[in-house]
Amino acid sequence: MIYRPAHERLWDSWLVPHNGVYYLFYIRVSEHGTRWDGISLARSEDLLHWQEYGPVLEKHPDAVWLGTGMVQRIGKRFILNFSEERPAGTLYICFAESEDLLNWTRRDTICLQPDPAYYIADPQDSCEELPRWDSLGIVDALEDQGPPYIGFVTAHGLDRPNPAQCGVLGMLTSDDGLDWRALPPATEAGLYPNYEVPEHLTLNGRHYVIFSTVSLHGARYDARSLDYSGGTYYVVGDDLQGPYRTPPGDPLLLGIRNHRNVVMAYVGRVIRWQDEYLFYHIWGDHGSNGRIGIPKLLREAAPWELGLYYWEGCEALKGEPLHSEETAEQPHDEKTAKSFHSEGTAEPPASLRIVGKMPSVVWSGVSSSAPGTIRFSGLGGVDAIAWTGARAGVQSAETVNDLRNGRIIEYSLTVESGTGAGLWFGEQRWCLFVNVRAQRLELGTLREGWMASQVLDIDTWREWELGYSKALAIRLFVRNECIEAFVDDKHALCYRIEEDVIPSGNGLFAEDAVGSFENIRTWQMQ
Repeated sequence: MIYRPAHERLWDSWLVPHNGVYYLFYIRVSEHGTRWDGISLARSEDLLHWQEYGPVLEKHPDAVWLGTGMVQRIGKRFILNFSEERPAGTLYICFAESEDLLNWTRRDTICLQPDPAYYIADPQDSCEELPRWDSLGIVDALEDQGPPYIGFVTAHGLDRPNPAQCGVLGMLTSDDGLDWRALPPATEAGLYPNYEVPEHLTLNGRHYVIFSTVSLHGARYDARSLDYSGGTYYVVGDDLQGPYRTPPGDPLLLGIRNHRNVVMAYVGRVIRWQDEYLFYHIWGDHGSNGRIGIPKLLREAAPWELGLYYWEGCEALKGEPLHSEETAEQPHDEKTAKSFHSEGTAEPPASLRIVGKMPSVVWSGVSSSAPGTIRFSGLGGVDAIAWTGARAGVQSAETVNDLRNGRIIEYSLTVESGTGAGLWFGEQRWCLFVNVRAQRLELGTLREGWMASQVLDIDTWREWELGYSKALAIRLFVRNECIEAFVDDKHALCYRIEEDVIPSGNGLFAEDAVGSFENIRTWQMQ
């Protein structure tokens, strides 16, 4: 959403804070490349605005591709681990060293392979292209707490229900960050098809490992999925070395179910921020051309369960205010309002425009007793209005990382009875709909329906605990193909659409419901 390299394709990424600067490493596909060619870097002072630095490490000339890793700090040295398929059919974990995070020296004499005592090492025993052995995620990698060091790794276990269910979260230990010894797996086989980019964190004495995975047979591994699934999941345990198990709640921390783009929100990782953890991820597509998303706070939502929350640092993305300070006026008495909808005898105010052809909702802007409030009262159907208080702003970005086409929208919504309501945005009229009756948040597009004023075509939805007459504080981040929503500062939805949102104003939508929108504000990103 907020950063993409200008001349490379970005994929798996990892962050290193050092001396007030954040170093964003990512495996890349160079221009005209076909697979991951090396590691590149960008830098930032606020995790939001990035300056491209460029390549810092190339894959070995004999390697088929270079895979993901992370950085460990030991004294004044930084040790970078990464994987390479070299030669074809053999996957190693490799290492490089640096003192400034910019200049790296490969240690090609040190290559870590799977230990056949615990993990599949022979390609003939693997149901995948090669035995997985990469993504070494080291516990407290940047804390320099001294040995022994513990790491989690993508691996295939020997003890498996069947050849297609051998993915495990492997474990390693080291005294120097270069020579690693295998430990028994931290999970039993069969929980997930595979584990990528594992990261450990401790909250309130409980141990969590987040990881990314994709399955085109999502329902076989994810009880909440009907079809494809992918994203950042997590397991939890009482002890650092496990065993780790699935949490009692939803194990998908961020991602997507039942959609063919299983990597739309992928490769989630963490860094420490003050006394908490910040979570960051990439927005992916099938062409391995990702974007970096906005950081979020990662906290315990309940014992043994994780949740993502709004990070106040994202306030720095708010640029020019695009909302109007004027409040829309509309007839207050029900008789006049009904005639305005059904007979057109009253002129609509300049800032409210009816969208539907058969309006069945009474809209009223109340300025005297409740400034900034727009009320809706359903007459048994659905209806939408265009709320043009938000100016369109910039329509074309100058560079790939010009944020000005992005929008941040905040508002309060109260549904007092009925089905629900939502705010829509952009020329495509994407709508976040709060469906109180169904107890879920829905995201889709509005269109005119047959024998109906407006129809919400739902693309994705999430179960959410909702109640009548309860005001919800909603934040929307919209840029390019990326849409994120927070409700009461808890992360609610993360969705990548097929084409860029064109930021051309907002609107409101109600379906057989009574309630109000308050304090609608829009900012251009900066």
